[in-house]
Amino acid sequence: MSTEEVVVKFYDAICEYGRPGRLGKTFQTKKNYYFLDAGTGKVAQIRKTVYEILTTLLESDDVTELLQLSMDSSELIQGIEEIQEAIKTEHILSANKVETLTGEAVTDLDEALDHRVQNVTLEVTEKCNLRCKYCIYNPSHPEYREFGHKDMDWETAKKAIDFLKLHSDKAEETHIGFYGGEPLMNFPLIKQAAEYALDVFNGKMTFAMTTNATLVSDEIADFLMRHDFNIIVSLDGPEELHDANRIMVDGKGSYTKTVQGIKKLLEAEKRWKKESKISFNMVVSEPDYENKYNRIQEFLDNAEWIPDNIGVLTSSVDRGPEDSEYYLPQSKEEFRYVKSAYDPLDDWENHYREEHEEREKPLFSDSVIDKGISIIHQRLLSDKPVKNYGMNGCCVPGERRIYVTVSGEFLLCEKVGNIPSIGNVNEGFYKDRIKELYVDSFIQEAKKYCGECWAVNLCSMCYVNCFDQNGTHFAYRHNSCRSERIYLENNLVRYHTILEENPERLLEYNQKVFK
Repeated sequence: MSTEEVVVKFYDAICEYGRPGRLGKTFQTKKNYYFLDAGTGKVAQIRKTVYEILTTLLESDDVTELLQLSMDSSELIQGIEEIQEAIKTEHILSANKVETLTGEAVTDLDEALDHRVQNVTLEVTEKCNLRCKYCIYNPSHPEYREFGHKDMDWETAKKAIDFLKLHSDKAEETHIGFYGGEPLMNFPLIKQAAEYALDVFNGKMTFAMTTNATLVSDEIADFLMRHDFNIIVSLDGPEELHDANRIMVDGKGSYTKTVQGIKKLLEAEKRWKKESKISFNMVVSEPDYENKYNRIQEFLDNAEWIPDNIGVLTSSVDRGPEDSEYYLPQSKEEFRYVKSAYDPLDDWENHYREEHEEREKPLFSDSVIDKGISIIHQRLLSDKPVKNYGMNGCCVPGERRIYVTVSGEFLLCEKVGNIPSIGNVNEGFYKDRIKELYVDSFIQEAKKYCGECWAVNLCSMCYVNCFDQNGTHFAYRHNSCRSERIYLENNLVRYHTILEENPERLLEYNQKVFK
């Protein structure tokens, strides 16, 4: 059999499982070459020749590119034989086609909605005392909408808490979140709701709130810490970075008032002997990400009032959903897109670590990096290709969280925007709508794209950017999917670099859970 016949036979056998690009992903560290198999989750360290063959196989839709590889026939045939042997013994490159998606939303929806609801997040007000330049409520935002002027009333809040009580008898834990607008503009309702929830749930309740902290007084700080609130404070770094975007209604920067509020919270945290109840959410705007990340790290290292163990969440500016073109994963069209795309935080982390090899203290980016490493560490692993595929990072709609608007409508969470509600405080869940729209229609649309993606069993994408006010709208999602694949590839590299250099460090990820 000629070399060409061997290659064509090999390629045709692979294509029986669909387009090769869906079957796995090659990647490399500074030391080694690797292959991730999509169907089993196995990762193999491979020779450079095998890496070149697999990369060409997965990244082309034409057998001629395999024939044009710059290696002699014996190398090519030997590499193919090694791959064929691994297919036979390790069941790689044989991922089952994605016929549907499954999970508890499919198999256990009624039980989850009736008995396992974990959280209600109350939009206690539409008002805000800031006008952050990148906020959806700022006229410069492409999805701009005006601030509302409504506050949630007590009747709505009470009904939402009662609903949680009625539907959480089998939940392992329960939480109530407070959101806005700026939630502290309706602090009396927060106080009333928290005290009522503790009474209804016999003290077994945890609370959370996202705030700009500018309205925090000694009284408010004392109440929040005394009642074990987890507080996420919107702080974008040092004063000049924070005030560049987070401005008051009068146009002045909010940094001074935010820091005053944080200090009051930290003092109350110490007074009530609480640990790690406060974290920061930092939004970093383009351009010049590297310089801004450097300034943020320097700020966190040197500001004496900031505890060493402060948690930091960080993200770039969300410009709102927008339609984007779909490209097949690992296609030439996608690679053209990827050339102009990058993960600024990942790039910064790598450069910073290289330039500060002696540093032992954590970086502010570690929580984001930890999540990615955890995804790889805890990935699905199977001897043979899995038969069922989950709904990516989607929760059971309504189980993990219900976002309750000021008027009492139920949304999936605070991140999804203006999409069809899943119920309200008066009528409860719209179960038929949840099943039809957020389960059946979602699966019908998602499987078209997940079925072509090598990351289907690693993906943490949820319902965000999948819907508009009328229903499914996956054109919003394609850019997010590409960013997710970049993120996962970066973390495959990072994970296996650690595995090569310090494998014991990965033991800490055995128990870490990121939501």
